[in-house]
Amino acid sequence: MFKVKLKFNATWRQNMIDREPRLDPTLPIPLYYQLKQIFDDKIKSGEWQAGQLIPTETELIQKYDVSRTTVREGITALVNEGKLQKKQGVGTIVCAPKMEERLGRLTGFAEEMISKGLKPGAKLLEKKEIAPPPAVAERLLGGKEDQVLYIKRIRLANNEPIAIESSYWPKEIAKYFNDSDLETIAFYSVLEKNKIYLKDADEIITAKNATKQDAALLGIHERDPMLRMERLTYSTLGHAIEFTTTVYRSDRYFYRVQLKR
Repeated sequence: MFKVKLKFNATWRQNMIDREPRLDPTLPIPLYYQLKQIFDDKIKSGEWQAGQLIPTETELIQKYDVSRTTVREGITALVNEGKLQKKQGVGTIVCAPKMEERLGRLTGFAEEMISKGLKPGAKLLEKKEIAPPPAVAERLLGGKEDQVLYIKRIRLANNEPIAIESSYWPKEIAKYFNDSDLETIAFYSVLEKNKIYLKDADEIITAKNATKQDAALLGIHERDPMLRMERLTYSTLGHAIEFTTTVYRSDRYFYRVQLKR
């Protein structure tokens, strides 16, 4: 029985590498699943690219000689995996792959994007010295009354808006950013070049709905689900050097945590 299964799988793989993949009703693999695999391969190969409309149901029915139900089940399977998205009045489009960040390592956005082979970037929205909100002052400055540098940016991956970042920096730290381009800077790298070394950070992750402003900046809809990350970073000397809140598009970003027992 095991050998027969291997033979079936070999036949299926051979069909999939043909110039025009075809469905095989003699296989013990449901037709909708075979079709789902064909669609998935088109996404992985780049034949169907992110943001692109896939062929209509009618076109797919004619091309693969299957029922409308089979086509819909194949598409729905990929919608459930987050690889396709149905848009009313538009059609079905290919989703951009989500970006994963593993918790446990202290890295900046730019480092994370580079590690994934993406080009990080930013669009500066605000830069000013302010008296921080009381909750920020308590955690970042120990309750001391002082000005901090406030920087608000849209974070980009391959020029696509992914997140909105609001960071607060004590003046003795902010001085290292004076000559930097805030749309390309990697804050942690600049600090380490100036012998300000990072030790650890406290991070809190919560869920929120996109505000009207969030939606306008990131090209999403108001009340779309988002991830909110709040980080307080410490230097090796034990000083708090950064307080940052970042809100991420949940359709493009997720966190992974590995648990052990």
